[in-house]
Parts: sequence; structure tokens; C-alpha cells
Amino acid sequence: MRCRVSIDHQGAEWTARCEEFPSCVGNGASRGEALDRLRASVTFWLESCPCDQTAADGLVLDVIRDAR
Repeated sequence: MRCRVSIDHQGAEWTARCEEFPSCVGNGASRGEALDRLRASVTFWLESCPCDQTAADGLVLDVIRDAR
């Protein structure tokens, strides 16, 4: 599964958001930490969702906008 990700940087905090799962957000002190937390959020959502979506084949986060 592939997700399009936007990354913003404000002050000391980075925020990563996924277009396909707008309720999933990752915040962190670094860009990498924000992406790791977003990956965990999306994976948790998929595992708890009674739907046919899965991240079994891996979850790829494609960064489409980066505030760097």
C-alpha cells in the first residue's frame, strides 16, 4: 500500500500527514520521527479497521510535499 505524505515543520516540531488517511498524523522532534509515528498510526488504523485494506505487503510513504 502506498500513501502520499505531506511534512510540515513549525518551530521544533515536525508533522507528517497522509492524504489517504486524514485522521492519521505523526508528530515528532525530527522529520524521521514524524514519519515513523505516521507509519505507526496508519498501521494501527488498518489493523483495527473492519475493512479489506491491509498493509501486509508493506506500507510505503511517498513524500509529496516537504517543508524542508
